[in-house]
Amino acid sequence: MLRPGQIRPNEGQYSASLSLLGPFRLCDPDGQDRTPASPRHQAILAILALAPNCTVSRAKLQDMLWGEKEPRRAAQSLRTALHALKAELKDFDAPLLEIDAKNVRLNEAAVAIDVLEIERRGSDALPAHFKASPPDVLEGISFRGQEAEEFEDWLRNHRAYWLNFIEQLRDEDEDAVTVELHDRAPSQGTQLVLGDPSAYTEMDWPVVGLLQPAVFSQSIQAQFVGEALVDQIADGLREYLGARCYDYRDLAQEADHHEIATRQPDVCLFLKIYEEGGLLFLRTGALRGASQELLWTVNCRSLPARIGAETDPEILAFVGETVERVAETLSMRNQLDSEEPVSPYHALNAMFQLDHSALAGLRARLEDSWRRSGKPIYPALLAYLNTFSVGEHWRPFDGQVREETRALIDSADDTGRSGGLTLALAGHAKGYVLHDREGAADLLERAIKLAPQSAFCWDHLALHHMYGAEYREAQQASSLALKLGALSPLRFTLETTQCMINVLEGRYTEASTLGMRVLSRRPKFGAALRYTTISLAHLGSAERAYDYLRRIWEMDPDFSVEWVKENRMAVQDKTAKEILEIGLKNAGA
Repeated sequence: MLRPGQIRPNEGQYSASLSLLGPFRLCDPDGQDRTPASPRHQAILAILALAPNCTVSRAKLQDMLWGEKEPRRAAQSLRTALHALKAELKDFDAPLLEIDAKNVRLNEAAVAIDVLEIERRGSDALPAHFKASPPDVLEGISFRGQEAEEFEDWLRNHRAYWLNFIEQLRDEDEDAVTVELHDRAPSQGTQLVLGDPSAYTEMDWPVVGLLQPAVFSQSIQAQFVGEALVDQIADGLREYLGARCYDYRDLAQEADHHEIATRQPDVCLFLKIYEEGGLLFLRTGALRGASQELLWTVNCRSLPARIGAETDPEILAFVGETVERVAETLSMRNQLDSEEPVSPYHALNAMFQLDHSALAGLRARLEDSWRRSGKPIYPALLAYLNTFSVGEHWRPFDGQVREETRALIDSADDTGRSGGLTLALAGHAKGYVLHDREGAADLLERAIKLAPQSAFCWDHLALHHMYGAEYREAQQASSLALKLGALSPLRFTLETTQCMINVLEGRYTEASTLGMRVLSRRPKFGAALRYTTISLAHLGSAERAYDYLRRIWEMDPDFSVEWVKENRMAVQDKTAKEILEIGLKNAGA
């Protein structure tokens, strides 16, 4: 029997339904309750369900649910819990859990998740009684007193987020007309007359307040690290989200990159650094601007205090996760159908929905944002969007696209105003569309210096090294990108880069596994389709390779081995080209 508000799995599509609003409940397709008895098992499934790509590292789960234990005992507790949970879920039609040495993944293709269905479909998926009285997420679950502090922070954040989300749905004007992206007319060129950036009032941009770091250490180095990390987080938010950062650290000092607070911040960020026994412990937290309610925290494991902390990979990942969490928290302020300038965060996520019918409308929004704001991030995003003509079978690729891209890159490379993300976008377009490796290398190296915490920047540096057959450097950059982007909604693009590198290094089994995992989530991702096809063909799985090849032809009937010969796959090395050509021929291209 389905309870009120529960989503029944679509016949033939889902093997289970997971209800997170109100009490936790897991049901099979017949509505039979299959909820695990253990609250920790329920918590594991909930954490996976709400994670990007439904994937969480074992280390993260261990810290969230057994952080009070000594690491060896905590790891054993996690292993025991996962073994028991997998046994509880074994009778479903499709495997619900995938567990390997590093990560745990919920098979999102097999599970209908109520809150994600509400997020996708809006009010239509929200039961009427929930609109009147929204329940908590995971009602009744709490580990207070058991020192699972990180889980409690996570739970508090998600309860606040979904309550706010449902209240916004409830309060929407039913007569409001939403303009869909694909209804907008395609743009006719890039000759834009730029306006005054002040045409957008400060009310148009999300506002983040930067609080004074709390540093519990006598070390001057720790004080310096605290200030540097807040600056790094602020720089990332300005460029990635278009945020205005009001700096409360020194109100008497008005540096050029600080802004004076003239309205209530949407969120305030604080940073705490503790030093104990020669180790640093770091935490960032977000407070709701109006009420100062704690929304969430991000923790960094202990690190030696003597290291150059602001450049350590663990701390770069800590900074990157903080930026992503703020972007998620403020994401509803900047929907694509609003009249505000579209943020890079939303633009990139929209691009990688890979909905070709919507890309022309996105292009028009980016041009409008550039025209009205004058920010160099927008021509960079437009240049990056042009790479979808080359790699994602979006629209014909010709000389006009090349010249347009060249002009956009020139506009994006604005010394003193272009941040790391801007330069990485432009750098990838310069290498992939214009085949200017030297120019691309310059832009990407500058991007890394400005935004070393950005998974996006490291991922595109990895692609650049890969196209030039610099595989060791490509693997190093890609591995760091995956570490920094563990919680990014675009993590599947980072996994695709790893797949591509593996193909060109001849590791076809690893490549095909990664590629098929990506395609289970983004079945029209051209890069993943091409490299998965090639890896399967090299493994002798010609029939499966041909199935993926047919998917490519559905998007672009002209796709063939000529893509390699014409450098549309961008690789420069002769051996790498042979790997691509042979793979495509064996697949039937």
